[in-house]
Amino acid sequence: MGLNYRCEPMRERLKKREGPAHIFSSLCYGDPATPILETYPGEPMVIRLLDGAHEEHHAFNIAGLSWKKEIADPLSPIVQEQTLGISEAFNIRLEGDYHAGDYLYYFGGIDDVWLGLWGILRAHRCPQKHLLPLCKGHTAPAPQPLTPPRGTVVRKFELAAIQADIPYNRYGDHDPEGLLFVPLAEVEKNKCGCGAYKPLILRANAGDWIEVTLHNLIDPSHPVQYNDYPSVPLDFPHTPSNRVSLNPQFLKYHPIYSSGINVGFNDVEQTAAPGETITYLWHADQEYGGCILNSFGDLRNHRHHGLFGAAVTQPAGSKFYDGIRPSEESHGEQAVIVPPGEEPYREFVLFAHNGIRLPDKAGRLIKTTEEGEEEGGHGAPDHEDTGEKGYNYRSERFFNPLERNPLIHKVFDSHIHGNPATPVFKAFCGERVILRLLMPADKPRNIGFVLHGHTWKAQPDDPLSNTIPVQGAISVGGSYNIELDGDASRIPGDYQYRSGSLRWDVESGMWGLFRMLRSSIKRRYESAGQRILGWCKNCFSRG
Repeated sequence: MGLNYRCEPMRERLKKREGPAHIFSSLCYGDPATPILETYPGEPMVIRLLDGAHEEHHAFNIAGLSWKKEIADPLSPIVQEQTLGISEAFNIRLEGDYHAGDYLYYFGGIDDVWLGLWGILRAHRCPQKHLLPLCKGHTAPAPQPLTPPRGTVVRKFELAAIQADIPYNRYGDHDPEGLLFVPLAEVEKNKCGCGAYKPLILRANAGDWIEVTLHNLIDPSHPVQYNDYPSVPLDFPHTPSNRVSLNPQFLKYHPIYSSGINVGFNDVEQTAAPGETITYLWHADQEYGGCILNSFGDLRNHRHHGLFGAAVTQPAGSKFYDGIRPSEESHGEQAVIVPPGEEPYREFVLFAHNGIRLPDKAGRLIKTTEEGEEEGGHGAPDHEDTGEKGYNYRSERFFNPLERNPLIHKVFDSHIHGNPATPVFKAFCGERVILRLLMPADKPRNIGFVLHGHTWKAQPDDPLSNTIPVQGAISVGGSYNIELDGDASRIPGDYQYRSGSLRWDVESGMWGLFRMLRSSIKRRYESAGQRILGWCKNCFSRG
């Protein structure tokens, strides 16, 4: 795969030097063959993105820069990823205050970036003879770390990257080589398996600064292993990296000091080795909703094991409630958010991820896409269809319940099989609900999202946007803030959420339940003069 007749395959770089943590570094390998997009800090840019050929959808990402999804619509959502297919073209306008340094652009699916679909956007600090500034005499200030102004909120998080055997369901499907980010205070609880493993979620408000100190607690005596499944085209056996990092979507940061990516000629180390710590400073300059967090210590070998998370930014001044009490550090995948002067809402955070390496309880590697193939079928699946599917480190694939009860029309029935391992989101009828849907990993195969019995605006801030029941064309880097149209259903019961594709996605475990509870059992609480949503604790805990 290539860009403008050029590509920079990761495997060719790895042949020259063992160093996945520095795979995008020009200091180690020189600039890539792919186009270097050159500018000066703060200058407006337009990227004309076209897909002329050949077969699949791809997802274009720029780490550290974002844009309006619809170039001419001021109410369009801000994005940092654009999915495109054959013969599609998009105009991406990059504006705003950005710093001098090198930024990574790449196509998010691991197969794509592995084959060479990545490059560098370079914002020069000093005038270049070959590059005329848009404004005469334009120069950029010397690169300096960002510093919060006085009086602003600085939220400080101590986090750790750890290894764990992550159980994906009660049937024994698990990732014995799991990697995840956790609050530092919860390391021991996660290592001993005392709680359910869930992707990291940070919450902050518009205007807040976020200071993250990341501790690499990977055990050097048990380093990350190379696996040839899930597979990528033209694979190359190599030594994975044990270095980790954190890069946030949308949030503002200095590309040299706090990006979490060793890219181009940026000369400040952005990853931490085992036993080391590294600190990043990010600014939530506005309300973005869900922002994906990724490690760029080794995209090829880390991300599909679960090394990702989210920073969710709320309206300025919001309070977070994990129960009936406010919480300064709210890490739950379900929470109540109380913005000043707005209707409170119940927030759910859902990570869709594929390309998962899962052995079953007997240690046999699960390959759902290769099961049940009839004679004369398509044969082995494409590389981008290898691996399992799930939500939030959990999966409810069909094979397990059907072993106990072979009635396929009962496979979703909780009376027979119990609740699925995937998140069961609970709300009271008629409540305001916002779902943060994120796809942080890992394969380029697009998925969809369906929530039965509900609709939402395709672009939530645009009143003229289409009302839709399905979000399609979701790929790696996709972030969607889905506010249910007309609030949650007023009819109590269980509603299914799932991928739009029944074959391979849903049967591989990509489905769950959205549970509507009767509003007659709801209690209301008052806190700081704000009416917030509450619930009957007994009813909520019944499952």
